[in-house]
Amino acid sequence: MSWAYELTESYRLATLAPNGERKWKPFAPEGTPPVYPRDRRVELQHLRAELTLDHPGRAISGVASLTFAPIAEPVASLEVDAEEMTLSAVSCTGAELTWHHSGKVLTLTFEPALEAGQAATVSITYRAQPRRGLMFVGPDEDHPDKRAEVWSQCFDEDARCWLPCLDVPNVRCTTEMIVTVPGVWFCLSNGELLERRANADGTATFWWRQDVPHSSYLLALAAGEYAEIEDSWDGIPVNYYVPPDQVEDGARAFGRTPEMVAHFSELLGVRYPYAKYAQITATDFRYGGMENTTATIQTWRTLHDERAHLDTSSEGLVSHELAHQWFGDLVTCRDWSHAWLNEGFGTYMHNAWHRHAHGEDEFRWELYGAMRSFVGEDSGRYRRAIVNRVYKRPNDLFDAHIYQKGACVLNLIRTQIGDELFYRAMQLYLTRHAGRTVVTGDWQQALEDVTGRSYDRLFDQWIYHGGHPEFTVTSSWDDKAKALALGIKQGQTPDEMTSIFQLPVKVRFVGEDFDETRSFDLTQADHTFQVLLPGRPTWVAFDPGNTVPKTLELSLDEDLLKAQLAADDDVMGRVYAAQALGKKATLAATEALAKALVDDAFWAVRAECAAALSTIRTAGALDALAAAVGEAHPKARRAVVRALGAWHSAAAFDALLPVARGDASYHVEAEALDALARTRDERAWDELLAATERDSHHDTVRNTALRGLVSLDAEKALPIVERWCAPRTPDTVRNPALSHLARATKESGARDDVKLRIRRLLEDVLDRGHYHDQTAAMGALSTLGDKSAIGALAAIKASGGDPGLVKPAENTINALRDAGGLPPEVKALREELDKLKEEAAELKTKVEKLEGRSNDPSAGGA
Repeated sequence: MSWAYELTESYRLATLAPNGERKWKPFAPEGTPPVYPRDRRVELQHLRAELTLDHPGRAISGVASLTFAPIAEPVASLEVDAEEMTLSAVSCTGAELTWHHSGKVLTLTFEPALEAGQAATVSITYRAQPRRGLMFVGPDEDHPDKRAEVWSQCFDEDARCWLPCLDVPNVRCTTEMIVTVPGVWFCLSNGELLERRANADGTATFWWRQDVPHSSYLLALAAGEYAEIEDSWDGIPVNYYVPPDQVEDGARAFGRTPEMVAHFSELLGVRYPYAKYAQITATDFRYGGMENTTATIQTWRTLHDERAHLDTSSEGLVSHELAHQWFGDLVTCRDWSHAWLNEGFGTYMHNAWHRHAHGEDEFRWELYGAMRSFVGEDSGRYRRAIVNRVYKRPNDLFDAHIYQKGACVLNLIRTQIGDELFYRAMQLYLTRHAGRTVVTGDWQQALEDVTGRSYDRLFDQWIYHGGHPEFTVTSSWDDKAKALALGIKQGQTPDEMTSIFQLPVKVRFVGEDFDETRSFDLTQADHTFQVLLPGRPTWVAFDPGNTVPKTLELSLDEDLLKAQLAADDDVMGRVYAAQALGKKATLAATEALAKALVDDAFWAVRAECAAALSTIRTAGALDALAAAVGEAHPKARRAVVRALGAWHSAAAFDALLPVARGDASYHVEAEALDALARTRDERAWDELLAATERDSHHDTVRNTALRGLVSLDAEKALPIVERWCAPRTPDTVRNPALSHLARATKESGARDDVKLRIRRLLEDVLDRGHYHDQTAAMGALSTLGDKSAIGALAAIKASGGDPGLVKPAENTINALRDAGGLPPEVKALREELDKLKEEAAELKTKVEKLEGRSNDPSAGGA
């Protein structure tokens, strides 16, 4: 059976329910064609690059040499990805060739054709000023103090913008990077450092070699002035590179990495497979981190001070990117439709580290957060299968479905078969496919080989279709029959995308003299099970351990919920009980929540109790929360002050004020300021205004204060917020302030001339800012709602530049149009017009490039 055909056709059928009406939002626009992997006509064996960085010129130049051999049949021509670069020479050892460069693709023609197995090395001399793939960061007019750095971000297929290569995930090879940089700089790349030499001209050259084949999107190059923090695990260097003035922050962020390497090696039964592991921070990096083989690039934002460490940890990011050295690097998804094999596994392993380092309760809470993330995306944005090849851009696939839902599905499998079999299957999967590409069927086969079970149904429901069970659980006790009528209903609408899930689920029944856990096979939408028990249960726990990805509504008697909140030893059982009691809103429910707010052993349960009390909004609930502002755990304390903001009362304000004026935790202090604003107390303005002058990690306190001022009085706040949007303002406050400014302009009913000024300010940021500035400006323009900005956004969309900006530009344009309530036929005409404009802009660019190459030696050669 062809996996590709089955998946593609099921997705197309799934876009409509049987009655022709959509029950969920589709992932890709109708008519989007499926994407299939490129043929591998040659085996790329080695890629060697001798490169020089020109930071002032934002350019890279040198020679890239690709060694390859045809796989199965003679090859007369080969296409090499080489986008937006100038080629000055192309030569070949082992064969004669001619070549042509289109601006995106270098076509090599061999005369005669290369025979199967006949090795050849093509050397390409070039220069590039990449707009993506390799970023040159440094001081500019708006950011005069910014660090000078160069760093790569080859994911998903952007290595081609700075290095000629075969830029698809199903091609793997060994690599060498020989890079010359300014003499005081350090340069990191994949593999082992073979040589570091100082040159007579004041430059330095670094020679790195990666001997385990890997894909082009995992190529790394990062350079700048860095301090090195040396560490190791079992003889393998594990080093960290950070700005020289942040060594302590670097040790705080990355210091547990060797423990993680040890734990993953032991847990997976596969030793860390490379010569080194390094992490380096990158200024303005647009993702959290990128798992380049042996050389992870991490966002500079993960560095944090000691006070921020109360709330902030880099462990999730560090463990996730490290896990990719096995899942993504050692074994790599064959094409992006199977990207969950990288990201779902990376997310699960981050959760597994959390379990090891912080215990079972923290592990379950982390997975619950993952569950809420993908459920929110499913209900609020779109529904799709985890494995899906119908998409516009590869990056579109990297969402909560492949990260968080993928991790939750892996945990579901683990809890069904146990740790021993689960990790044996992971070990088999890794050892069987080490150094190769994989598809989802390979993971399923490993599971089936280890367990002897069939996984067709589980994978069909959870991986190849979308949605999740939406459970409602009820119960009714029949004392005469000594039976509990247990109702389990799935509320999701079945269609071609989503099924009524068929699976076993466990339920725990606890009474005065019994504690029983039973399994129930769910085969239909609505079940009522008659459960014979020794007596009426004191409490009932549905799905102990929260193993099934789901939403859950507990429609149980109040006394069952109170008892569960007080006695269940499963943290998630207590969480669900607290949520259900919040909906009861009775005096007894309030008392039970107030008691657990103080007594529960786990901070997240106390936090959920605070949230539940905020929905009740009685005087008793307020008193309980006010008494808890001294909560010891900062995350629970944050939930308490957030909950107090639900009351428009002086009592709530008075309880919040000491925390808002200063707390050991930046985040608690900021949350208290936000809550002050929500109380609507007249004293809140002066407190928030004073807080805008307080520095904090990533300007957490200042940003929250500015947002609160807008909520209190948008017109009065507008000039205050606008001051923080000025050039040379730190990005950590300026970018959030752009959003606050747009909101203040809109909510204040500003004059037309003010609206015009603010729109032009935002468009100026679009025109001259870097990526984070630009995306912040797009979000602000969406909030502002001025359709006159569509032209500036369309220019970014049509520019053919950074694809990371295309999607947010599209989303902002669509939001501006939708806000106007245009008739569907008008929207369709405008979309068609935009498409024609984009095609015209692309054609114009091609013509200009052709004209520019009319005297360019890269237009062809021998």
